[in-house]
Amino acid sequence: MNQVRELHDSVAGRLPRILVLDDDESWLEQVPLILEGECQVDGFPTIEQGLSAVQIHTYDAILLDLNFQNDHRTGLDVFRQFYTHNKGADVIIISGETHHQRLIELFNAGVSEFISKPCPVGQIRDVIRRTLKCREVRFKALDNRSQGSSETPALLGSSPAIQLLRQEIQRMAGIRDVLLLGETGTGKEVVARMIAAQAVPQGRFIVVNCGALSEGLVESELFGHTRGAFTGADRLRIGAFEAAEGGFVFLDELGEMPVSQQAKLLRVLQERKVQRVGCYEERNVRFRTIAATHVDLERAVQEKHFREDLYYRIARETLRIPPLRERLEDIPELVYHTLAQSPEHCNKTLTQEAMRLLQSYPWPGNVRQLIAVTESLGSRAEGDVIREKDVCKLLPEVVPVLSSRLAKALVGNYGNSELISEKKKFESAILQANGDRTRAAEILGLSRATFFRKAKDLGLVRDRKSLK
Repeated sequence: MNQVRELHDSVAGRLPRILVLDDDESWLEQVPLILEGECQVDGFPTIEQGLSAVQIHTYDAILLDLNFQNDHRTGLDVFRQFYTHNKGADVIIISGETHHQRLIELFNAGVSEFISKPCPVGQIRDVIRRTLKCREVRFKALDNRSQGSSETPALLGSSPAIQLLRQEIQRMAGIRDVLLLGETGTGKEVVARMIAAQAVPQGRFIVVNCGALSEGLVESELFGHTRGAFTGADRLRIGAFEAAEGGFVFLDELGEMPVSQQAKLLRVLQERKVQRVGCYEERNVRFRTIAATHVDLERAVQEKHFREDLYYRIARETLRIPPLRERLEDIPELVYHTLAQSPEHCNKTLTQEAMRLLQSYPWPGNVRQLIAVTESLGSRAEGDVIREKDVCKLLPEVVPVLSSRLAKALVGNYGNSELISEKKKFESAILQANGDRTRAAEILGLSRATFFRKAKDLGLVRDRKSLK
């Protein structure tokens, strides 16, 4: 990881170094002025000078023309050589090229971004800034991995929403009972553990899944039982509240708890006493609670699905976990953190357009879904670059975000609505066949070879080994 540290320090400790390679010498004079005070710029008019510079210096980004006079080589040929010598640099093509097949070839090769000539000065500056920001995020994730950072994915980022959440976590550490509200996949248990760790660093953290409590065993789970209290009770059991011993009981998915069980929970929260099943003696218990739910409890109270008295008891202090769609600027850090956790994927990068597609998606499954999609992108992408077409295969809903000249070629043989429909049809067949791809092919009336080819196009399988 020495190279990671060196590259990260190069971004953080000095002005980023940019290589500009273009046979338009007037343009070479303009770029240092455009990026004055932000970047150190080296400009050269010939390919040979650029190749020599790359072998001597480490560049953070390369601004590369596509066509050079009196040279049969193209910017794509040069890019491949740059990539060999200076793998850490992000390459931005700036050219008057308009042929979409040529552009697709560039993006598939791993070019970070394409800028059409002529272009406004502000666009150049914005693209360079965005490229350098993503680069810094990428190497920060790798650096954290090399140092064994324990930072949790759900709280990565610097958006206003996540900064406010961090402040609220510190405040909640001094409160006895807290209710966390948030959609599925936002990281409610992560936040609960952070509150508990700040409040009682060495305390116990007992998790109770309220939606999965058995009707007949709920009292045993929460309050414990004595030996012989009922059939099968062959030993003494300590319940969740007693086991906490001054620590925290995390009541996960509280909104899913049946109304018939809620009265028993209300009593222990009010009195801080438990009575084991099969025992008349009440025991004083010391615990703090953090409850969590994705359910709208106020509405559940109105619909008689949740006890009003329990709601007012637990909702004195509430903390809302923001959904991912309210902190889209945190997605690059989340993505690169996820990739960095895998030795096989840690060196992979995303084109800026691919990252933009991820930031255009609403993420109904929130951070949990983003992590799953990122891991899948890392596995399925060919080479070290995750491209637009990889994202489109997993999230066909983002296709309309693509520029019209690139969309058709990147999506492949399917249009947007057709791609979504086709993918759902294949997924349904795979589920119906309990994951047996051969049986799924039969359900769809396709040969095994045709099923495999189409499933691979849709991002549902990677190779024949994934077929049963």
